[in-house]
Amino acid sequence: MTGTTHPADGNCTCSDRPTRRVIVYFENQDTTGDLVLEYAATYTEACEFASAAVRSGLAITVDRKIRPDLRPLPCRRLWR
Repeated sequence: MTGTTHPADGNCTCSDRPTRRVIVYFENQDTTGDLVLEYAATYTEACEFASAAVRSGLAITVDRKIRPDLRPLPCRRLWR
């Protein structure tokens, strides 16, 4: 899987309300399978986090399939 990022200032509809689902894929070398985590984030948080995560080698997906049960992106104030 590869990540794609977009500049945080393009098409920004910034608000404090999460509008993006961030999916982070962690490959597991064990037989237990890969770990996939989903979070809710604002557009800006999702862009900033995805950019940093891709640079670190993580596989990331960002989409608009937000659900009420999604946890907020950890340390979300770091991505603002």
